[in-house]
Amino acid sequence: MPHEDSISIFHKGMPIAAQGLSIADFLSTKPNLFTSDFQFPIMILRDSALENNIKRMASYCKSLGFELAPHVKTSMSPQISQRQIDAGAWALTVANFSQASMMYASGFNRLIIGNEVVEPTSIAEIAKINGSGAGQIIFYIDSLAGLKIAQDSITNVADAKLNVFMEIGAVGARTGIRDLELLKIILAEIAKDERIYVRGVSGFEGVVPGGNRDSDGIEKLRIFLRHIVAAAKITAPFIREDKIIISGGGSSFFDYVAEEFAKYEGDAQFILRSGGYVSHDHIGYENMYPFMGAPDSERFYPALELWARVLSVPEADLAMLNYGKRDAGNDLHNPLPILKLGKKPEAFKGEIEKLNDQHAFMKISPGTVAVGDIIGCGISHPCTNFDKWRLLPLVNDNYDVIDLVHTHF
Repeated sequence: MPHEDSISIFHKGMPIAAQGLSIADFLSTKPNLFTSDFQFPIMILRDSALENNIKRMASYCKSLGFELAPHVKTSMSPQISQRQIDAGAWALTVANFSQASMMYASGFNRLIIGNEVVEPTSIAEIAKINGSGAGQIIFYIDSLAGLKIAQDSITNVADAKLNVFMEIGAVGARTGIRDLELLKIILAEIAKDERIYVRGVSGFEGVVPGGNRDSDGIEKLRIFLRHIVAAAKITAPFIREDKIIISGGGSSFFDYVAEEFAKYEGDAQFILRSGGYVSHDHIGYENMYPFMGAPDSERFYPALELWARVLSVPEADLAMLNYGKRDAGNDLHNPLPILKLGKKPEAFKGEIEKLNDQHAFMKISPGTVAVGDIIGCGISHPCTNFDKWRLLPLVNDNYDVIDLVHTHF
């Protein structure tokens, strides 16, 4: 397998001449996306947008008295995660113990697993890390069955310690406790076990059925968020360490999370877990995040772009681009053609009608593109775009490559 500090054939999109070079040596050549023989298609990150988004979210949380534990399953990049920590993030959130292990090995020692963990060996390892004092990993519990698995998993672990959030869920959504009477029963059982520390409550409003930014959707979101606050009141007497943590917030509705959590009466630590904000996007989050319509200085900006070549123009109004589902996510929307390379990138309009594995069908105005042209596309939902690329060029606003960003999925 390729070494992390070198460029190899395993890194798609990189210049052929760069294979075998260290990253430092490659960057010393001052590469540019359009003049250094990159192999299209290639996904890139715009540094100015990344920096803006990290600083904007950090300042927003600080203004509210909230902490941020960004959900880094979006990028799974230690380089990006470090920038978020440097900007003041309290912890990192991940989706499972595999991701937690990678981030812990990368030097991040305060982690939230935003999910239940029911693999016994994973739970045992978490208990060892917590018990050693070398790290702090919190995961979710939402059932007596899950609690029993956790307890059985640490039977033979010396100095075992588990930090847990009680996850609160909505009917018809994903995981999480629906009935607060069940919450009371689980808390009573945990109270009998000195190895398990309840740290707070958590929930994810982004999967509430019908939750959106119309009046009915907003009310559904608020009802769920009030349910989390009610759960926090029940949970607070069971906290054994520090004050209760109340956590929520994806990248679409964190403004409502902040408003409703602020109504909690008592001493609490509030944590948002937004993740997609770090790179934002051109369609999905852009059309429903809290800063829509805000002044330019208060917005998030799309950081990811996918650049590809026109393979064929088989019909006057159809061009085929040389990327597909292997290169771009389309779980919410297809990519959006926005730029065409002339002497420099210029505004362009097209429509990706569908994707095959390796082809994008782009509807065009006749005569606007030719075979070999280079087209830049915006993306929707970054979480299913980062995972297609192991190495992404980080570019400045002139598309000079200033770094290469690793991802680990």
